[in-house]
Parts: sequence; C-alpha cells; structure tokens
Amino acid sequence: MTIVRAVEMPQTDAVPELRIEPLSAAIGAEIHGVDLAQNIDDGLFDAIHTALMAYQVVFFREQTITAGQQLALATRFGEPAYSKKLKMYDGYDNVSLLENDGSKIVVGAVWHTDNTDYETPPWGSLLFAEVIPAIGGDTIWASMTAAYDGLSEGMKAHLDGLTALHDNANIRRLYAGSGNLRDEGVVIDEPAQHPVVRTHPVTHRKGLFVNSAYTQRIADVPDVESQHLLAMLFEHVAKPEFQVRFKWRPGSLAIWDNRCTQHYALDDYSELRRMRRVQIVGDKPF
Repeated sequence: MTIVRAVEMPQTDAVPELRIEPLSAAIGAEIHGVDLAQNIDDGLFDAIHTALMAYQVVFFREQTITAGQQLALATRFGEPAYSKKLKMYDGYDNVSLLENDGSKIVVGAVWHTDNTDYETPPWGSLLFAEVIPAIGGDTIWASMTAAYDGLSEGMKAHLDGLTALHDNANIRRLYAGSGNLRDEGVVIDEPAQHPVVRTHPVTHRKGLFVNSAYTQRIADVPDVESQHLLAMLFEHVAKPEFQVRFKWRPGSLAIWDNRCTQHYALDDYSELRRMRRVQIVGDKPF
C-alpha cells in the first residue's frame, strides 16, 4: 500500500531552528526546536501550520505553556470553540478539562472525530498533558485521507455522494459517570447530516468522515445496508497502516486536524491523567 501525504513536505529553511521528524508513513510528526511559551512569529507559525496540513497531527515535547498561552496559540489557528459537553478548565470558557485516575470510563476510548454531531464540527484541537501515568494513557490517531485512498475505486464511487447522520447518543451513554461531562447522560443535540466522504478545504484531498462514536446511519439507504457499510468502514479506518501512536509525557502538546483524522485514547492506566484541550471553530463539511 502506497501512502500519499496531503500536501508537499514543509520546507523549513526559513526557520532553521525547526526540525520535523515524521513518525509514520501515513500521519504524524514531532516538531523539535520550538518553545511555544515564547513569541511565535508569523514565519514560525506558518511553518507549524504547513506541517500540520502535511502530517495531520503534530507533537511537541517539553513545553511549559499555561492554559492562557495554549488558548492564545489556538487563537492563531482560528476562533476557539466553546465545549458544550466537557467541563471547563479552571474558569476558562474555551479550555476543557480531561481528567481521570483510571477508576472511571476514559473519555475518548473509542475511535472518533471530535463532535461530528455538530453541524459545524471543530476543525482542530490542541491537547496539552499536565499529568501522565507512568504506564499507559497513549493516544492513537488515524488518517482518514489515507483510509479513503486505501479503498477500491468501486467503493470510492459508491461512497461519494452519500451522507450520514451523526448524534451524541452513543457518547452520552458510553461516558455517563466519567466525571468529565457537564450534564451526565443527557442528549442535547439534534442529529447532524454530513457527507460520508469529506473534501478538505485546504488540501482538497478526500477523506472518510464517519466514526463509530457519533455516526448512527447512512442516510437514504435501507437499515441493513447502512449497518453493513458502516461496519466495514469502521473496521477499515482502524487499520494500523493508517495510524500513529503517541506516548504522552508531562509537557507534551498535540495539535491535530479534525477534518481528516480520527483518534482513540487508550483506557489502560490506573494513575492520574490530566489534560487540557482547546478546540478551533470549524465550518460545515462538504
């Protein structure tokens, strides 16, 4: 299987301190030589943004940014989103808290693209690790452009033009009692309808846009056809060839493009894991 990246590899000659280390063939890179607590000039930000478009998720180590600095960095990418589901971090309206000591269900322990139950899902997220267990607590990302490219031409033609219904009923049921939701167990969103194959507004690449957390059914097809088609796609997108796995350390930051990825937070730890997240307002998928 040949993996094609979304855009050309970013050139970093103009930012000599920046070094980009790809982590897998399909997705993910670690960016070295950047202190995000310092002023990020336009040239450096453009290099980071270009790397994000190319690798779909980028990682930084040994960062010391505060919640306010994380929010300010997110603002460079777009308008920070308000989370209707997760509890807020220390009074910030746009910074969410994800905290678990292993005694409760882990939010995110299912393959998902964030908030596809919204008419306009967030286009990106910045997730910072404050406290990490000694063992476990990794996150896996998968490239949905690579997953789409990995389908047969006949299946691509079949999927193009189909839409799917998304809601948050599964999430509310799965995570009731997790301690991270604002109003445990309450379904608050009407279903949203999105294309099964989404076109990225920047790279113009096509990618699969269905996920097992939020996607309920394919619209305008018989139930049995919808069930079988979604089951096949959910299995397909989870292939290791499309993935990168990241081992968190305190001070790690991940930035990912929610328009072309899914991710999965592993539920395999018994110590405190405390993260803070900022999402970026997106637009309606097409």
